[in-house]
Amino acid sequence: MIKIGEERYLNRVEAIEYLLHAYGVLWVQTKWSMKWVAFSFESKDRRRHRRKVSAYMIRKSKIARVRKSDIDDWFVSSEAPPTEKTS
Repeated sequence: MIKIGEERYLNRVEAIEYLLHAYGVLWVQTKWSMKWVAFSFESKDRRRHRRKVSAYMIRKSKIARVRKSDIDDWFVSSEAPPTEKTS
């Protein structure tokens, strides 16, 4: 993990381990490019998901990384209760 300011950037292994331990997903597969990272995973409720996030290149590193906050945003938005629309 590399921390720049308040943001944390994870490599492939760190991102997979983070999903497995922090959110209890059953399995994870990734496809990495220099611009995007696609995550395929199965959640605790046995539903399969595919999410795509931007990849980041950090100085002094030759590998692409993902922001930890991008991963957290998937789960925060999916766990939030639905909001009622008032007109």
